Amino acid sequence: MIKTTRTGEIKKKSGEIGINGLNSISNLEAEIMKIVWGKGKVTVREVHENMLRKEIEIKEQGFIPYTTVMSTMTTLAEKGLLKQNKTAKTYIYSAAVDKKELSKSIIKSVSDKLLEESTKSMVSKFLSDSKNISKEGIEKLLEEIDKS
Repeated sequence: MIKTTRTGEIKKKSGEIGINGLNSISNLEAEIMKIVWGKGKVTVREVHENMLRKEIEIKEQGFIPYTTVMSTMTTLAEKGLLKQNKTAKTYIYSAAVDKKELSKSIIKSVSDKLLEESTKSMVSKFLSDSKNISKEGIEKLLEEIDKS
C-alpha cells in the first residue's frame, strides 16, 4: 500500500504491523483498540468519552482532544486494524483484527527485526503452534530466549 503524507511525500506501507514507522502501533492506538475490542461497535465520541472517564480519574487537566481520537481511529482504519462503516452520518467503527491476531503480528515483527535466526524460528514456531497465547506461554518463551 502506498500512502501520501500531508507534505506530498510518498511512503510505502506493508500489511505488517510492528515496531517501525507506518507499521507501528502507538500506545494511544493500543488503548483505542482495547476499547473497540471491549465494546464491539463504537463511534469516535464513545471512544473519546471512555478515554476521558479514565483520564479524569487520574488527572485534573490536559485531557485528550476529540480530534486526536478521531484522527487516530482514521489512521487505525487506514492500517487495516479498524473497519469504518460510513453508511450513517456518524462513522461506526469495529475491529478488523482480533487481539490474538494483532499480538502475533507484533511479536513476529519484533522477532524478525531484533532477534537472531535461531530465536526467530523459536518465536515463529511458538506463534504458529499456539492456539491461545497465554501469559505462562509467553514467560516460557522468554526464558528460552534468555537461554539462547
